[in-house]
Amino acid sequence: MTTQFKGLLGIFFILFYTSFYFFWVSTWKDHESLLTLGGNILSTLGCFIACIWLFRAFRKSSKDEKVFWLLLSIGTFSYFIAEFLWIAYENIAGVEVPFPGPPDLFYMLQIVFYLAAFSYKLIKETRKYQFTKYLFDVLIVMTVASTFSWHFLISPIIKAGDLSIYPLLVSLAYPIGDLALLFGIVSIYLGTQKSSFTTNLFFLSIGLFFQITADSAYLYLVSLDQYESGSIIDPLFILAILFVGFAGFLRTETVQQPSSSSTEQAAPQQLDAFRLSLPYVNVLILFVFMGSRSTGIDIVTIGSGISILLVILRQILIISENQQLLRQYHCKTEELDVSEQRYKSLFDYHPDAVFSLDVTGRFESANPATVALFGYEKNELIGLSSTVFIDKEKQQRASEILTSSLKGQPQSYELPIHSRLGKFHHLSITNIPIKVRNNIVGIFGIGKDITENKKNEEKIQFLAYHDPLTGLANRLYFGESLKKTVAEAEVLNEMFAVMFIDLDHFKQINDTLGHDIGDELLVSVASRLKNCVGENDIASRLGGDEFTLLIRDTGDLDAVQQAAEKILGSLKQPHQIGGTEIISLPSIGIAVFPLDAATPMDLMKKADKAMYQVKANGKGHFQFI
Repeated sequence: MTTQFKGLLGIFFILFYTSFYFFWVSTWKDHESLLTLGGNILSTLGCFIACIWLFRAFRKSSKDEKVFWLLLSIGTFSYFIAEFLWIAYENIAGVEVPFPGPPDLFYMLQIVFYLAAFSYKLIKETRKYQFTKYLFDVLIVMTVASTFSWHFLISPIIKAGDLSIYPLLVSLAYPIGDLALLFGIVSIYLGTQKSSFTTNLFFLSIGLFFQITADSAYLYLVSLDQYESGSIIDPLFILAILFVGFAGFLRTETVQQPSSSSTEQAAPQQLDAFRLSLPYVNVLILFVFMGSRSTGIDIVTIGSGISILLVILRQILIISENQQLLRQYHCKTEELDVSEQRYKSLFDYHPDAVFSLDVTGRFESANPATVALFGYEKNELIGLSSTVFIDKEKQQRASEILTSSLKGQPQSYELPIHSRLGKFHHLSITNIPIKVRNNIVGIFGIGKDITENKKNEEKIQFLAYHDPLTGLANRLYFGESLKKTVAEAEVLNEMFAVMFIDLDHFKQINDTLGHDIGDELLVSVASRLKNCVGENDIASRLGGDEFTLLIRDTGDLDAVQQAAEKILGSLKQPHQIGGTEIISLPSIGIAVFPLDAATPMDLMKKADKAMYQVKANGKGHFQFI
């Protein structure tokens, strides 16, 4: 069920309830007991319903509005107590309701709590710089209202002179209280600008209008000694209370289903004309009333009236122009605010590091991702030079990029940086020049952390050229390195050796001890080979238990033989694998460039052939081809 439908249903209920009350009063006007009993029950029940609506608004409203709705709830509950006491006197005890009496106390408390609610709302929402203007507007309206109230209500009561001081004070308290309520609702109406409260304010105003009307009619009938319980004006009191409660009902639905429609946002602007003209309309009404009561109209009265009218029209035109300027200013401000919020959202919530630098390369702004990346608090980062995070060997390049950016050229580049805690990051950075009035005043940067991507690239690169079990170079890497070494050796007239190694009895170890032990043996062999070769040499695993070595910068055959003896001696030592001592001797075949072969393929074939000759001649040693 939509909020709008619930609102229409609530209005229908109020109108139906009040109509039924009027029907009851009209139908049983000749049966006093039924008239008063039904009327009092309807009044009490209506107050109770309004109390529930207002209390629900108090519970579900925002923190800033809770006090307002609580005070209205207490005021309405006071009215409910007054109605209940009226039933107790008139229908239960069967006596005339005393005047003044306990019900009057709670009727007055309703006005006190309502006025407290309006005062709280006014203090919370009236803008300080507009307070004086609103105060004068309110005083104008209240002056007119007080004048009419004095003329039609208060003055007749005082002139009657047949009441003692206490009843007189209570009688005067009602119109004065109504003036106070009018003051409160007019103050809120003129002093607040929140569109979300406009609908609630409208129904509060209707409710208080009916209450003031009913109170005025009641006092007028009392002054003529014509009021009786069950009067035709009694339903107006409950109609007023129900509309006040209905404002709370609508507030509850608004909190549950907030609306941001353009209609709701435009409401304050639609009401501006009436809001601005209200004080002047009241002055005109008072002037017309004064003129109607004048015994004669002369040229001075006419001239005064025309002058006042022209002054009011001039003031309204000036205010209308000011309002138009204010609306334009408001629209521009709102557009700027929306634009700023969009930029701020893009800046603050961007997952990558977003920052700005001045022309010297110092940070001017940084989003949370930048703060987290560099490990500084935002206030520490602002004013800090960006070179703090760049290694010295990269600072020259960073300076050149900044210079190009400050010339108006956007830059995209990758740069390694380190955080405050020394953590390394690799960033992909885009620099965009910041132009203000065609002058470049800084750099806007976006840095994406690609550290993990770089690690993955390096890992993929490593796996493409290395054996995953031992970490040695694989067949592909060894083949490419061998081709490159042959080409360089031909140019430089150098000698190098290729060694082909096969582990003796490795299959037997796998079959008897298991493949896990076999794998650990291969890792141990690979580790010893790494320790035996130089920095420029390459150790690789071709597959299974086959290894190849590329021994560079040998100089002569003696150096090759010494290298082979070192490798053989290392691999002959027992391997400690899983608490088991394993001896796996190698068979090593050696081919030397350019003595044995001059191409990569021939070198591999010769080394492989020499290795098989070792196996055929007893294994566990090395042999040149």
